[in-house]
Amino acid sequence: MKKTFGNKKTIAIFVLPALIIYSVFALIPIVYNVYLSFFETNLMEVNKFNGLKNYIDLFHDGTFRKALLNNIIMVIGSLIAHMPLAMFFGNAIHRKIKGASFFQTVFFLPSVICGVAVGLTWTFIYNGNYGLLNGLLKAIGLGKYTQVWLSNAKIAIIMIIIVVMWQYVGYHMIIQLAAMRNIDAELFEAAEIDGATEWQQFKSITFPLLKPILKIDAVLIITGSLKYYDLVAVMTNGGPNHATEVMSTYMYYQAFNILRYGYSATIGVVLMLLCILSVGISNVVFRTEKEGR
Repeated sequence: MKKTFGNKKTIAIFVLPALIIYSVFALIPIVYNVYLSFFETNLMEVNKFNGLKNYIDLFHDGTFRKALLNNIIMVIGSLIAHMPLAMFFGNAIHRKIKGASFFQTVFFLPSVICGVAVGLTWTFIYNGNYGLLNGLLKAIGLGKYTQVWLSNAKIAIIMIIIVVMWQYVGYHMIIQLAAMRNIDAELFEAAEIDGATEWQQFKSITFPLLKPILKIDAVLIITGSLKYYDLVAVMTNGGPNHATEVMSTYMYYQAFNILRYGYSATIGVVLMLLCILSVGISNVVFRTEKEGR
């Protein structure tokens, strides 16, 4: 077996099919998208090369700037909502609280539900006329706070972030919980013998050893927040008045509503660069002491 997998030709034979599939469905489309961003095209006429004009126009586009700001709000909101909560719930389950298996399943369940179904469900919950949220506020005597939640430009993006948190906090909890369960139990036993409290154990053992996983989790949260489409498209479609517009919905609008494929490709390139940048930032923020030496 070692001889077989030590042969470079054998390795290439095994890797080649996956590499071809990845190239066809990922690398080539990325390269073509970058190429298309330098052209003015609607795919009905001959492409007209316009250099960096799409990029210049993009950063003078007020709607794009609003979409970019909303994406940044979603990134910050998702990081604040997901990572601490996932760590709190994961640590609680790791400590084997009563009903830990039940809570683990309940928290994780929303992440396997289709995003469109989640969006439609929460649209009904937020509905101003018959929504569950307004009904609950009326039932507990807070009827004066009822409103059409997704039509309020000031809070619509926050309401979507709440839905994102509800759907994915369990997913990130499972990632962190798996890392916690890989920590040597003897470390906690030794800490208990030395009289360390649960908080001290978390601060000195759990959190430092979680850093490599937190880096991966942060990348997933940030890139996911930059690429959100289904929830926003179903719940608000970028409205009201672009208050919840994000780069992915604006990219779709430019490509399939007004057929500006070159301009849409430019948004895609910027989105890709932001995802790459987020990976670099996460590597720096969650760099371990060993890596820093």
